[in-house]
Amino acid sequence: MKNGFSLIELMIVTTLIAILATLSYPSYVSFIRKADRTAAMTTLLDWANRQQIWRADHPAYSTGINPDNTELYSYSMTTTATSFTLTATALNEQAYDKEDGVSCGTLTLDQSGQKGPSGHVECWGK
Repeated sequence: MKNGFSLIELMIVTTLIAILATLSYPSYVSFIRKADRTAAMTTLLDWANRQQIWRADHPAYSTGINPDNTELYSYSMTTTATSFTLTATALNEQAYDKEDGVSCGTLTLDQSGQKGPSGHVECWGK
C-alpha cells in the first residue's frame, strides 16, 4: 500500500492553481483600481463640499483648501471668484484605470456638481 502523492499528481494540482491565479489576477487588479478611483471621487466630493461651505461665508472660493496628493492621485484646482474645477489625475499604475474601455485617468468636478471629463460617465458610475 502506497501513501502520499505522486509527482504527476502534484504537477497537475500546481498547474491548476497557476491557471486559476492567471485568470483571476486581472480581475483583482481591476477591482483594486476601481476602489482607488472611488477613494479619489470621495476626495473630490469632500473637497467640493468644503469649497461650498467656504463660499457661503466669503466672496470667493478658497485656494487654501486642498487635499494632499497621494502616490495614486495628484489633485489640482482652477478657480475664479464664482467657479471652480477640481481635478484628480491618476499616477503610476492607477493611470491605466479603465471602465468599459474608457480611460479614467483624470476625474473632474465643478461647482455645479458636473462630473467629468465630458463623456466619462462610466468612470463616475451610471
